[in-house]
Amino acid sequence: MRLAALAVVALTATLLNACVDSGTTRPSEPSRLPAVDTAAAQRLISPDETLQTLNFPVVGATQVSGTIDGDKSPAYLVPVATGQTLTVTLESPSNNAYFNVHDAADSSGAALFNGNSGERTARLTAPADMTYVIRPFQPRASARRNERLSYRFMVERG
Repeated sequence: MRLAALAVVALTATLLNACVDSGTTRPSEPSRLPAVDTAAAQRLISPDETLQTLNFPVVGATQVSGTIDGDKSPAYLVPVATGQTLTVTLESPSNNAYFNVHDAADSSGAALFNGNSGERTARLTAPADMTYVIRPFQPRASARRNERLSYRFMVERG
């Protein structure tokens, strides 16, 4: 009986070690990014927006500064691989600067992150290889007055 109990303990320890050895490991970082879906992004934006692709390491960060001039502004394209997280933080001296983040391939135009809520940071995890579109804007009333707002984005892909 005692020998059987020792065998069970030994088998349990072996199984536990096997589970620990094959346990959860951090998924490997992508070595490449998907192609930027410029055609889909072009269908999403307005005639007052211009597309700019942000080029930075597969896992890394960049900063970009710009101006919203009335209704005119750039729209930034960021390709991300499946499972990567995109973090975008807006800094502006104006409380009227906002941004939305869209999936370029979503023809509905729905924002995955809507900055109207006053949030200054978006954090999105890509369910598939995709291109995110970051679109800075200001409220319609200030755009009609042709107000000019400066901003800076901190964009991180990881």
